[in-house]
Amino acid sequence: MGIVLVKVKDGLAPGLRALYYNWSGEEPPEDLLSLQPIKEEVVPWINYVWWDSPSPGVPAEFFAIAWLGFIKIQVSGEYRFYVTTDDGSRLWIDGKLVIDAWKDQPPTTYISEPVFLDEGLHRLKYYFYNRYAFAEAVLGWIPEQGNAGPVPRESLYHNTGENILLTNLPEKYRVELKTRNGETRSCRAQDGSCSISLGFDEMPIEAWIKIIDEHGKTVFNTEKPVKLIGGDEYRASILG
Repeated sequence: MGIVLVKVKDGLAPGLRALYYNWSGEEPPEDLLSLQPIKEEVVPWINYVWWDSPSPGVPAEFFAIAWLGFIKIQVSGEYRFYVTTDDGSRLWIDGKLVIDAWKDQPPTTYISEPVFLDEGLHRLKYYFYNRYAFAEAVLGWIPEQGNAGPVPRESLYHNTGENILLTNLPEKYRVELKTRNGETRSCRAQDGSCSISLGFDEMPIEAWIKIIDEHGKTVFNTEKPVKLIGGDEYRASILG
């Protein structure tokens, strides 16, 4: 008996996750994701001037935003990123801090050093804070070949979940993910499905998918590593 694994849901969707926060005091918070957001929504890009609230239910003063998602690179090459910010901004690409402008200031533009990016998805995290009413936040890029401008909507995506879900599995079957660095994660099927969690800071992850039956026999194994995003869903079909 063998198994065919079919991807039935893509965890990647257009736009970026935007998490909104309140803050107070003299200094803005350093790690936004350690705080409890007051609102979350999906936005198409980062290209904003706010004279008042950035979103319904969010105050016009002493707010912060964490944008999370991925940039889809169509052509490998060197890219410079820029932000225009009032007040503070920090930008990470693939976990590397490329712009650090975390201070009160009028609208100011900062440009990163060149960043080489292969074709495909690259993780994006952008922190922003504002103290008093009026704020500006723009995320742009300068491609090696092309024109400078805001990172376009069609290049920005987010993950729709935090888990990889596998369904239609026989009871007690086990699923293993083995990453390129040799790390293995697993789950055991219950009620026909199992899931493996992924942290945002490791997405997208490349891993081999293995399915093992209740006797310890491998009944499915991908020949090449598969690129996985939280929210992906696979369905197993049994052969024979």
